[in-house]
Amino acid sequence: MPRQDDYPKVSTNTFTERKGVRKVDEVVNDAGCLWRETLTHDVGIDGQIEYVDPEGRATGRLVAVQIKSGASYFSSRTDGCVHFRPEPKHRNYWASFPLPVIVVLHHPEEDLTIWADARHHLRYEESSGIAVPETRRLTPAAVLDVLRLDGELPTLGFDPVDLMHRMAAQTNGTKVTSQSFFDLFFHGLTDLAHCLYFSMDLALEIRSAKDLLLEHEDRFLPWGPDDYAFLDRYIAFLVAQDLVRLDFDNWRRSTEDGLVGVFLAPLTRKGRDLVRTAAELDEAFFPPEQGPRRRLVEERPVHMPFTDAGERLLHIERFKETLRHQPR
Repeated sequence: MPRQDDYPKVSTNTFTERKGVRKVDEVVNDAGCLWRETLTHDVGIDGQIEYVDPEGRATGRLVAVQIKSGASYFSSRTDGCVHFRPEPKHRNYWASFPLPVIVVLHHPEEDLTIWADARHHLRYEESSGIAVPETRRLTPAAVLDVLRLDGELPTLGFDPVDLMHRMAAQTNGTKVTSQSFFDLFFHGLTDLAHCLYFSMDLALEIRSAKDLLLEHEDRFLPWGPDDYAFLDRYIAFLVAQDLVRLDFDNWRRSTEDGLVGVFLAPLTRKGRDLVRTAAELDEAFFPPEQGPRRRLVEERPVHMPFTDAGERLLHIERFKETLRHQPR
């Protein structure tokens, strides 16, 4: 006859962990999005959330989730925060993950479920621990905030001509010299029009050129808060329309530091289709028989000024030589 110890035992932790997974599943379902649990080879990601738009279309916007369930994860609570310290292997894994990674802490007895952007924290904060505010509850509305960690929620469908009209209509003012999304996009094309460049310098160059070439009484107005908000909307538009492959997490870090970020990003298929349609329209509007002209779709070179080349070059050479003699 088998003894009592001859049967497999199930730890109570198993049931506690399942409570956290079921809670996330429930909240994501209430948000009208998809929860996909990792059923095999879970090495630090319990599942993924996919955004489903209001028309019920799956969009491909994904966020990875790690769930920690149990009262023990809430033992360190100070100043309204739960302090979570992931293991080094998970810190390295989440920081390098290609998708945003959130950690969800679930307290079954208190029915308290909170979350934090683990990847962003581990990439850019010096502390290896993550302070998760108890007010940051995982609710259906918060699920959409989580999905926005990789940029404004995507808009499906693509009509390139309509998109160009919308880009031209989105401006930072009504002056002749105002800029539009259209200006920033087509002036930012580089690398044989396969990539898009953006920086504050580009925006200022466009404004300066318009001030000089388009005579207007409102020339040389200072750059203000509305103009910076316009640039933020431009980046959100690029992401929502899936026109470029942008490291949005890095962009977000720049804005949190009070800076206007810089990027050189490849165009997506939609971005390339937009450029191709614009070039075809340009050819139809201004046929070759009208004579030589500039084209709408042209690449602009991106140049990094090498103003202090001499001194800095010599210092870099000295550094390399000193490094060569250091033990590895």
